[in-house]
Amino acid sequence: MGKRSHSEAIQPPQLEADNAVPSLKRAKPATKKVANKSQKNDPKAKAITLLLENADELIDCLQSLKTKQLGNSTQPDKLAVAAEDAAMPTTIQRLSSLGNKLVSAFEMLGKQPVQETRSETQTAKEYTVPIFPPSVVTKWTAADTRQTFPPLPAVLDPKLETAALTHSGKLDLPADEMSYERLEWMGDVYIEVIASALIYQTFPTLPPGRSSQLREICVRNTTLSQFSLHYGLDKRADFPEEFGLGGRAGGTKVSQKQRIKALGDIFESYVGAIIISDPKDGVQRAAKWLKALWAPLAEKHILKEEASAPEPERKTLPKTDLEVAIGGKSIKLEYKEIAPVKKHRDHDLDLYTMGCFLTGWGEVNKQIGFGSALGKKEAGQKAAQMALDNKKLIKVYREKKLQFLAARAQQLKDEEKS
Repeated sequence: MGKRSHSEAIQPPQLEADNAVPSLKRAKPATKKVANKSQKNDPKAKAITLLLENADELIDCLQSLKTKQLGNSTQPDKLAVAAEDAAMPTTIQRLSSLGNKLVSAFEMLGKQPVQETRSETQTAKEYTVPIFPPSVVTKWTAADTRQTFPPLPAVLDPKLETAALTHSGKLDLPADEMSYERLEWMGDVYIEVIASALIYQTFPTLPPGRSSQLREICVRNTTLSQFSLHYGLDKRADFPEEFGLGGRAGGTKVSQKQRIKALGDIFESYVGAIIISDPKDGVQRAAKWLKALWAPLAEKHILKEEASAPEPERKTLPKTDLEVAIGGKSIKLEYKEIAPVKKHRDHDLDLYTMGCFLTGWGEVNKQIGFGSALGKKEAGQKAAQMALDNKKLIKVYREKKLQFLAARAQQLKDEEKS
């Protein structure tokens, strides 16, 4: 994946230099109106324009009031005397009229989100970037190639979730606050690393060039954009109108390529938000989710790898070995209690008995092993080990699995040719 470019952000309205600071001299009103069309449609720009249009009159009233107050410095109530002596309409009345006119402008400026929430918003440097532990990624198996979408993981920080789905052109944020671009940049990196780790773990003999090609299938924008559409991230995203299907009314519309890239960026940004919002488990949750999403894309390679794999050695837990030996898509291995809990004959501890049941390869809920232990998990492992020790039975199911994998691989190959 190359460096990504983003659509030009909509800049916040800028005031003309002549209107930036009103003159303190008493003069005739001569303020310029903001002419920029985009500024006229911005509530903040409208509020500032209204203040500038009345700035000279407001300054005139305040200076007049100050002069009256200083002129009556010997009186006990200076402000009251100044108001009573003023000619009609009085300065106080003019200020009251101006206050009614300008109150909406002051309220609008007081509600600007950046100023109001700045103290509550974490800056980018205050978020922790989780380290990627290798143990969070395990290799793909045929059981992972189910054609179903896993649930969408949650972003634990609402502010990060909003930032991940909001285009920079829709926000007016300081440079040090977490933004859509920063989250997309981080998500891009994690997605590349997770995809690389999955391919490396699953295909130990696949050459680097082929590994890069398989990774590109997983991480390219066309793939990620489809994920965004499936989970409805496009509907939740706050992007400029030209990125939508209909385009901006009477205006420009981005190309299909630009829209696909934007949807891919949204997905990467959401992945970044999942991880950054959950320093403890975010990487593991994202890796598990992406592993399930990508498995169907790599199905042909996974099936080929398993079909050529030797009989599993006993270096892992029996349940895992049994799953690798005879498990697969739509094949179910279940572990259930098959006897009441008893006391161990040598210890006054509960003894559990679990059975291993197979549904698939022509069997329906068939018990293929059992085991007893002081814990249910250990008893289940013993049940799986008993099934593995039945070499004749495992050979039958293993041959059925290999035949299925070969047939499925040939089917995929034929579909590619057609």
